[in-house]
Order: sequence, then structure tokens, then C-alpha cells
Amino acid sequence: MKDRHGNSVPLSKRLDIPPLWLLATLLAQALIARTMPLVRFDLPGGILLIGAGFALILWSASHFRKAQTPIHPRRKPTALITDGPFAFSRNPIYLGMAFIALGWGWWLGAISALMMVPLFMLLIQRRFIEGEELHVGKAMGAAWDDYTRRTRRWL
Repeated sequence: MKDRHGNSVPLSKRLDIPPLWLLATLLAQALIARTMPLVRFDLPGGILLIGAGFALILWSASHFRKAQTPIHPRRKPTALITDGPFAFSRNPIYLGMAFIALGWGWWLGAISALMMVPLFMLLIQRRFIEGEELHVGKAMGAAWDDYTRRTRRWL
């Protein structure tokens, strides 16, 4: 795999992608819920949150396709998407992933599993979002500045 400058991307960098961080979070939640549940609960709704997360990701992806701009965060954007789910969140795909982690923790029924969700969000923000937003800001200029004033990062 090559980066936007034509250089080879090492495997460690290719594997450093948000879906794998989500998978690691889901596995950690399951382990923590099993070994250190703190408080157990049995409430419906986890599957609905997981479904909402996947729906939000698919809805967001459809807007990338419609705008004909790369969905991959390390590719140069060719358009600024501000409609659909991007009208209420600058990062609806990551928000969808957070919903999936929240729904999974809810389904597992352990407070300790739910406590992983803010950690996941912080990791994603620091590891991906902050750099991506700088990258998009450089590519989109004043339109990006205006968008960030109107639209929150998460919700």
C-alpha cells in the first residue's frame, strides 16, 4: 500500500485503523465485563444502540460516495460534506462506532464495560480525529472553519 506521496506504508500503520481499535475495545469490554463487572444490570436496548451505530456509519458512508470523496481518513478529501449526518456531527462514523461500543457494553450488562466507551472516544479523538481535522482544514480552508463553528465534533 502506498501513501498519498507514493511511499510504502508499513504494516503497523496500515493496521492502525479505527475499525480495529473498535474491535479491540469490544474485546476489552467483553473481558472486563466477565472478569470485573463492578455492577451488573439487565436492561433492554443494547442491540438497538448497536444497530443505530451501524446505521449511522452506513448513512455517513453513503454521503462520502455521493460526494465522490475518499472515506479513508488518510486520503486527501476532495469535498467537504456538511449534510445528512454531518449536519449534526463532524465525525458521524466515529460516533457510530461509539454507539456500537455503548450498545455492546449495554448488552454485556456491566458498568465496567460501559466505562470503556469514553476511553475509546478519547483514543479515537487523539489518535485520528485531531489529525484528520487539521488535514481537512488545510484542504478546505474557510469552508472548514465555518463548518467547525456550526457543527460539534461528536454531538
